[in-house]
Amino acid sequence: MERIEFIKTCCQAGLGLCLTTLLGESCSSSIYFAQATVETDKISVRKSEFQYLKKEEVRERTHIFIKTASAEFPICLYKSADLYTACLMRCTHQGCEVELQGNRYVCPCHGSEFNTKGDVLNGPADKSLRTFKTTQDETFIFIWLA
Repeated sequence: MERIEFIKTCCQAGLGLCLTTLLGESCSSSIYFAQATVETDKISVRKSEFQYLKKEEVRERTHIFIKTASAEFPICLYKSADLYTACLMRCTHQGCEVELQGNRYVCPCHGSEFNTKGDVLNGPADKSLRTFKTTQDETFIFIWLA
């Protein structure tokens, strides 16, 4: 293989890899802001907010986001089995908004990583994300703000 052909092949492979990654990310979980009722001390979210219809089949989300008018950062409500964890999406290192990537939160500013319970996996952050107590009944999940 000549040098020019080698360079073209490598560029095409790199471009293909980038496109595959982008397509894979767009097909994975999407950001969904749930409808919620905000009160003074709690947020109420219907459990049905975790369900969605795809190709006439009901599916379950692993997480939903809640944005209130008074909050600078959203809250991520993550579902694992029948347990719910609510984390404020604000990095404890320098206050950037973290992103949910699979089953971990990642800070795009400095690379801190947290598990879905908000615990630090990798620094520079040394404190866990702010979490909120959650309770539930048959229909609702309650996020306690105080």
